[in-house]
Amino acid sequence: MKQKVSNFTIIFIVILLIITVVGIFTVIKIQKNHEEKLLYATKSKVEYKAERCYLEGICKDTITLNVLYENGYLTEIINPVTKEVIDSNLKIDYIDGKISIDWLSVNL
Repeated sequence: MKQKVSNFTIIFIVILLIITVVGIFTVIKIQKNHEEKLLYATKSKVEYKAERCYLEGICKDTITLNVLYENGYLTEIINPVTKEVIDSNLKIDYIDGKISIDWLSVNL
């Protein structure tokens, strides 16, 4: 004799699946947003310290991240997502009062 599955069981399973799918997508979106904010904070910190170095007259023309380390503006910068050290040869320019950093050359 076959046992029938009740409508209540089917509805319960479907609702549980919907809640699970929505929950997974929500967690993924929150995690991605969090990582973007961490990277933004790291970039902002480097740009602020570089601009300060230029405005104080210590840095001129094109510098690298290593120059900021040597002058005490920064300690070693680590990518907050991958936990890898950012290359100290990252080039930083000060053009028309704005900091220009080639972030594409770094795995950020």
